[in-house]
Amino acid sequence: MSTTSRAAGVENPMDHDGGTGAGAPDPALASLVRFVPLALPVVSALFGAAATGPVVGPTAFAWSLAPTAALFAARLAELRYGDRIVTGGNAAVAAVAANLAVVLVASLLNPFVCIAAFAGYLDADRYLRGRQVMVAGVATGLVTAVGQGGGIPGSSHVPWLYPALAAVNVGIGMVMLHFAREREQQVAARERVALELAAVHEENLALHHRLLEQARETGVGEERARLSREIHDTVAQGLIGVISQLEAIGAVDPPVRERVERAETAARDCLVEARRAVRALAPRQLSGHTLTEALHDLTRNWARTHQIVAELDVDGAPDSARHGDVLLRVAQESLANAARHSGASTVRLVLGAREGRVELAVADDGAGFDPAAAAARGEGRGLAGMGDRVTAVGGAFEVESRVGQGCRVVAAVPV
Repeated sequence: MSTTSRAAGVENPMDHDGGTGAGAPDPALASLVRFVPLALPVVSALFGAAATGPVVGPTAFAWSLAPTAALFAARLAELRYGDRIVTGGNAAVAAVAANLAVVLVASLLNPFVCIAAFAGYLDADRYLRGRQVMVAGVATGLVTAVGQGGGIPGSSHVPWLYPALAAVNVGIGMVMLHFAREREQQVAARERVALELAAVHEENLALHHRLLEQARETGVGEERARLSREIHDTVAQGLIGVISQLEAIGAVDPPVRERVERAETAARDCLVEARRAVRALAPRQLSGHTLTEALHDLTRNWARTHQIVAELDVDGAPDSARHGDVLLRVAQESLANAARHSGASTVRLVLGAREGRVELAVADDGAGFDPAAAAARGEGRGLAGMGDRVTAVGGAFEVESRVGQGCRVVAAVPV
């Protein structure tokens, strides 16, 4: 017996194969549940006919054929319309109760009809739920005991027989119900675990897809950065060299000068396109600006604010850097120190690439200072902060300064 049943297309966990835990219904068990109740009234009638005389009175047997035939007809109707019965509904309760009532009447006349009472356990599992299953199990045990005790004649000759058989039947029914419920709980637990595993599997698949997408995006970004560096380091630098050589040509005849100027113009146009390609391929950082753009804005605004000449040289620098934010912070702090302490009239910033690193140098022509003496006095916390920021990303930081000879700050970070 089970507290969960199947009706109107809802699958009963008790119809599943508990051994595999796969949740697939057993066709043989389903056929047994559907067709055994149909055969039981026939079997009980055959036993009654064979025992007519010594066990069953001929008149009683004849009267028992009517309720037995009604049981058989009800089972035939169940094969066609049983799936329409809603589990635990009023129709289901009425059908199970009517079946047990008919079996009880027939068992009083022909004790062998108690064989058909066994179908009550199957009906309880299929059509009822919750407390209804327990009530139906007890009622089935009581009805079965009527036939086992020999009907009315047997109960009248041995009064204690029916209560004893009823107690045994009800006890067996309760034990069956207990184990059925345990099995159902195990099946439900396996189904919950299967659902959880399926959810985890789906989550893992989604995570796998996200990782693949991130890896693809990372690969695309790295390849774009590599192409950007290649264009900058080869094509752009080559064009700069060509332009420099063309500018270095001295006095020549006017026709030659015209050709040189055309070549120089073409080279500059190509350099502009190469730099545009570098900017397009390079990953965007620093809030939508490249490092060189950010340094241009910083230098221009600082020079305008402090009325100090500031120069920025980025011809030898990549358009982007993985740790461009670190270099930008170094430039900001260095320019702030120059404005506050150096008294410089000119500051020069140079951004370049060397030995697999992006290097920024900020030099001024101010008063300068002694770095060792400043450190001994506990000064230069801004310089120390810049050094910590650079070394944290695997870079190198250096301060070059002497009293009266200005200051030069150099920061180099990995490309």
